[in-house]
This record gives sequence, C-alpha cells and structure tokens, in this order.
Amino acid sequence: MTTRRPVGKGLTYAGLGLAAVAVVGLAGWGITALVGGGDDAPDFGGLVPDTATAAPTAAAAAADDPCSPGEGDQLSGEGVIAALEHRYYLLRSGESVRELMAPDAPLPDAAMIQQGIDTVPLGTTHCLEVTAIGPNIYSAQITEVRPDRRNEFKQRITTTTAEDGRVMIRSIEEVGS
Repeated sequence: MTTRRPVGKGLTYAGLGLAAVAVVGLAGWGITALVGGGDDAPDFGGLVPDTATAAPTAAAAAADDPCSPGEGDQLSGEGVIAALEHRYYLLRSGESVRELMAPDAPLPDAAMIQQGIDTVPLGTTHCLEVTAIGPNIYSAQITEVRPDRRNEFKQRITTTTAEDGRVMIRSIEEVGS
C-alpha cells in the first residue's frame, strides 16, 4: 500500500508566503511614495505649498476629500480659515483667497497666491484642523495629500473683523515642523 502525499499543500504554503512578501513590498512602496522627498520649488512664504499642475473640478475634489471642513464662511475665525483652504485647494483661485484677507494685511497678492496654487498637483486633497489659541489667533494644521506624497503644514493665523462684520485673515505664520 502506498501513501499519497498531497502535492498542493506545499504549493499553497509557498503561494501564501509569496503573497505576504508582495503585500509587505507594496506597503513599503506606498509609504515611500507618500512621504517621498521634497523639491526645489520657489518659496511662497509659508502661505502656499510647493509643486505643480491643474486641479479637478471643485465638486470632484470635494467628493474625494472626506476631511475637508466644507466651504467655510466669514462669520468666525474657524470659518474664514476653512474658507481660505477651500478656495485654495478646491476653487484654486488666488483672487478669491486674497478676498478673505484684510486689504492691508502683509500677505502675498492674488497673483503670487495663484502661482502657489498652480504648483499643487491634480488629485491633491487636504485635511484641516483649527484650534483657537487666543483672541483672534488660531493654530491650523493642514495635511495635504498629493498623488505622490503627504505634506503637513502648521500655521498660526491671526484674524480681524472688518467694519461690515466679516472676519478676515490678518496674518499667516509658518510654525516650526
């Protein structure tokens, strides 16, 4: 009488081992892609991130950006900061971003803001966390997820209230990484 040894069992274990190696390799590649190196793009004073292309439509980008705080408003500091990020990442309009800033604020003009927006690649999404740290002073953490990497920006944003009651951005300072 001969005993038969199942040939498929050894192949199954080998297949599972190869699959595990492939999963680990792909995960490592994905992490490397997300946290990849920087570039030599011009510095826009911490107000705008650094690299380039066109954007999806606002509706498509919003659908792909589950942690965006929405369109924002000019009723509060948190609202105007959310509006700034919405206009920057989804509307992609330097002019509409600048409209949220006090006219005499020492911040870039609409054309310079637009140059920064134009460096953000297609498919980039963002998350925003805003915390009040004093009267009219907020800590903002923007997590930008580009197709090839992830960037985090920490900013201290000061707001002011215009005569008509609209809350506006007074200053934006980059905070150490």
